[in-house]
Amino acid sequence: MDKDFLKSVARYIISAIISLLLIAYILYHMFGNIDSEIETMAAEIVKGRETVTLDGYIMRSEIVLYASKQGDVNYLYDDGSKVKKGAAVANVYASGGENVRAQIIELDRKIDLLEASNLGENITVSDTKAIDAQIAKLFSVIRERVRIGDLEYALRKKDELLVLLNKRRIIVQNVKSYDDKIQSLAAARNSLTSQMTNITETVYTPISGYFYSGLDGYESVFSASKLPHLTLDEFYAMFEAEPARSSGSGYGIGKLVSDYYWYIACPVTKDKLRFFVHGAKYSVVFPYSGDTEIEMTLSKIVEQTDDSRAVLVFGTGMIPENFNFLRKQTIHIVRDTYTGYRVPVSAVRIVDGKQGVYVLNGNFVRFKLIEPLFESEGYFIVSEYEKVSEEKRAAALENGGAGYLALHDLVITKGKKLYDGKIVD
Repeated sequence: MDKDFLKSVARYIISAIISLLLIAYILYHMFGNIDSEIETMAAEIVKGRETVTLDGYIMRSEIVLYASKQGDVNYLYDDGSKVKKGAAVANVYASGGENVRAQIIELDRKIDLLEASNLGENITVSDTKAIDAQIAKLFSVIRERVRIGDLEYALRKKDELLVLLNKRRIIVQNVKSYDDKIQSLAAARNSLTSQMTNITETVYTPISGYFYSGLDGYESVFSASKLPHLTLDEFYAMFEAEPARSSGSGYGIGKLVSDYYWYIACPVTKDKLRFFVHGAKYSVVFPYSGDTEIEMTLSKIVEQTDDSRAVLVFGTGMIPENFNFLRKQTIHIVRDTYTGYRVPVSAVRIVDGKQGVYVLNGNFVRFKLIEPLFESEGYFIVSEYEKVSEEKRAAALENGGAGYLALHDLVITKGKKLYDGKIVD
């Protein structure tokens, strides 16, 4: 057979194979990259909190104030006001005008809202941007609260939303102020007040303290005076107690909190005690008060050896403005706070028995180790590079390793067929 012919055939076959390989290479990079599309997120420092959700029962030093007879009550102080011993806090009127006091309270609320809605001078249309932003933010929060069933929060915030809408009306509709409306409401209030001339009794404070008009009947049940010698059986017996509506002293018209220091008692099972240390300070979040956060001290742990139940008692002397002292409420106790890089759980891989993530370094994929500190809602918070021990960092670089995750590394959150050293075009 002709050698030249064989050489020609061989060259043709080799050229065909090379062409096929070239076509395969092009197709791989055209369509393979689509299949293995890579998405990344930068490793940034964030803070995360581990919380424990509990039911809490407010316990304060509360003295119920009584009137000798029933009647309409006109309160002379706002809730939370500090009053002196012997102060007149309420006038009681003869019954018969049951709706008058309710009308006065509603007029007072409207007057307060309009006074808060008035704006100062030199207000321009550009100021609507700031007010619109506040309205949008508050409306979003209210809508979210309604979505999760916290209707009480939404009701408490409706007046705040109304004030913002009133302020916007002053600017947009060129309303000078609400002074005329306030004067009209004040006149109506004075007219109603004049109808309540038959004062049968004035209630005075026996000691100094903080005045509150609301009563729930559990003032003597969940009393802070019981805490020094409180037992488990006594605490759980409080749940069975009936709320007091009246007593031999008369009819309750309000209460006086004699000590600014107050407590919240939380029933738990003993397995949760490992999370807490007696005497330590914890941040406590109160959802019913707009997620107000208060630092409280774990002042007492009530337990007994033959019972799986326990009670955590947190105390504080802080009384935030407009705080909701609802007797029973859900709270979140911040058990620990973590600082580190935020990494999606879905991005974490186990390679050769080591936990880490793939990162994009230029055109190369590298596998970097992580030290998870905390997991919540689909994310890990992992140790910052500088907080990993030098010995571990050195070991992670041996044999060509890429080390530990560092600030601003591009963590690969989406990608197929990833491996350390892979080249990405």
